[in-house]
Amino acid sequence: MTGLYDHQGVLRVSGDLEDCLAYAELFGFDQESFSLVPLVGEVQGRSHPGNSN
Repeated sequence: MTGLYDHQGVLRVSGDLEDCLAYAELFGFDQESFSLVPLVGEVQGRSHPGNSN
C-alpha cells in the first residue's frame, strides 16, 4: 500500500501505486507537488474509544 502526500504533508489518497499515480494525474499534480510513501503494516485488533473490544 502506498500513500500520496501533497506538498503540505496531507495524505490525499492511499492504495496501490498505480491508484496514487492516477489520482495525481486526475488532479493535475506535477512531480514536485507530491510524494509517494510506502505504508507498511495494518493495525489489527485495535480498539477505539467507545468500543467494547
